[in-house]
Amino acid sequence: MVAQSRASGVERRTLGLGGSAAAAVLWGFGGIFAALAYAPGMVLAFYRLWVGAVVLVVVLRATQRRVTFALLRTTWLGGVLLAADMAMFYSAVKTTSIVDVTVIGAFQPALVMIVSRRLFKERLAARDVAWIVLAMVAVTTTVIAPGASNHHEVAGDLLALGSLVSFSWYWMVAKRARELCGAMEFTSGVTVAAALAMTPVVLISGQSLGQIRASDWGWIALLVVVPGSGHLVMNWAHRYVDASISSAISCLSPLIAAVAAIPILGQSLSSLQVGGVVVGLVAIAVIAVRQRQPLESPLE
Repeated sequence: MVAQSRASGVERRTLGLGGSAAAAVLWGFGGIFAALAYAPGMVLAFYRLWVGAVVLVVVLRATQRRVTFALLRTTWLGGVLLAADMAMFYSAVKTTSIVDVTVIGAFQPALVMIVSRRLFKERLAARDVAWIVLAMVAVTTTVIAPGASNHHEVAGDLLALGSLVSFSWYWMVAKRARELCGAMEFTSGVTVAAALAMTPVVLISGQSLGQIRASDWGWIALLVVVPGSGHLVMNWAHRYVDASISSAISCLSPLIAAVAAIPILGQSLSSLQVGGVVVGLVAIAVIAVRQRQPLESPLE
């Protein structure tokens, strides 16, 4: 029985790590889709959240579940933080270079690692911390190496910093909330709450909801389906993986974005950037392999 329990724990842990990696890959396309859309940041976040909310509510109803006031009470804080993150992230990629946004966002694992030690009592070996730092350095090298854009705007950098803080806080809230509700319920509730929170913000921002082109609906649909699915998968994985580890694995996102930008945006990578991608992938792979250990107790 003990051996079977250990095997089951390893399997759940492995699936959770795989889910974290899959979510990070899906998120890697978010900044690219947002940058290609014409709509300003606040407007884009508004439509992305409301379309996503409608889709998730329909899916939830189809499986005989629904968004209740009790669920919204559980997810409202996550919704506010998610709305803040999307509003600032989308606005940042419209204001400053995606390079600046990516570099600032790459520091999320460090922030989550510090907070999770106190909040979830997570402990990492010195070797694990070293691999996480190496992954962050690789991401930074990839996006600021020769060949990357040098465009710089202070306002956009501040928005990116705000997005970093909001998303890191949201990460912790999502991790804790998964102890109270399922991944699908939480993702649906938090998206509805985020859409509601985003509505008054966009209305007082001065950005017209009419500032949208027909082609933008395609990018909005992709934002809902691709990085939106990443949120659902990561919320599921939170139940099986430490917040500090899943956050480190999220360093995959900027690496995927750098590679995806080659065919989508027609960009190229210098040899140093290619090296950064390779080192980053290796570091993240090592982190994941080292964390394939049995859970202390079964998780649902």
